Amino acid sequence: MNSVLFALLTLLFPIFISQENVADALRLIEAKDFDGARKILESLVARNDAGAEAHFRLGLLLVNQYREMDAAEEQLEKAVELADNKAEYHFSLGNLYGIQAQNANVFSKMSYAGKVKREFLRAVELAPDHVGYRSALMSYYLMAPGIAGGSVSKAQEQASAILGLDPFEGHMALAEVAAYEKETEKAEQEYKNAIKAKPSQWRPYHRLGYLYLSMKKPDEAITQFKEYVRVAPADANSYDSLGDGYSARGNTDDALANYLKALTVNSKFPSSLFGAARCYEQKGSKEEALQYYRKFLATDPRGSNVETAKQKVEELAGH
Repeated sequence: MNSVLFALLTLLFPIFISQENVADALRLIEAKDFDGARKILESLVARNDAGAEAHFRLGLLLVNQYREMDAAEEQLEKAVELADNKAEYHFSLGNLYGIQAQNANVFSKMSYAGKVKREFLRAVELAPDHVGYRSALMSYYLMAPGIAGGSVSKAQEQASAILGLDPFEGHMALAEVAAYEKETEKAEQEYKNAIKAKPSQWRPYHRLGYLYLSMKKPDEAITQFKEYVRVAPADANSYDSLGDGYSARGNTDDALANYLKALTVNSKFPSSLFGAARCYEQKGSKEEALQYYRKFLATDPRGSNVETAKQKVEELAGH
């Protein structure tokens, strides 16, 4: 073999192996063999010449499948260090920082908040036409306190930029900002604009319906939730939302029927299990109510209505 060619192949060989291993890991992830994929990626990043993509894929795997956030943070930070020009890397790292902030103490929360903002800003800088990155940055500006860089005006800037990229997503973003500011009429109009832009998309019907519920307009909410069911009949949440609409209007039987319909689509849909239990209790059907409260607790043991459900189980079981 030509010595120059041999030297070139020797130089390139680790790169070929790296690409092949990452590709193999991705195939295993697609096949849901997460342990196999993890083994490949951990072996790869243990080498000194591991590329950014291996660290990135391992980080995502640790987040999504193993919930090992600290280890994932280390991998994603390494990926960003090795390839600072990858918007997806920065965006994923920003998302992870946001997750970490939720479980951190007050001082760490502030530190993580700044990191979230930094990574989202970098993602937008690298990919200014990416609607998802701008939407995430907009949400950050709305949710973060002012001391951490939160700003309604900056959120509005991102929403306006999104409108220029995608009318539907732009109207949804503008509606989110308006709803945050309690400008209900403006939010209502923006959701309607989104529906006009993309009438087959379920999200504006869903959001507008709950906006109407917050405005104490259950009839208008029901109308929107029915449209949600029409465009997304395979989505358990569409029937659950309609159940919420009927519940707000005091129609217990119609609410129950829709919660049960949602459960035929997804038997473990937590909010419909809780909603059905509540309806049965209102109808005086204590055994059924107890059954569904218990199903809810088995399905969603850390959900927002857990304490209420536990109390209801104690009350109903005591009779």
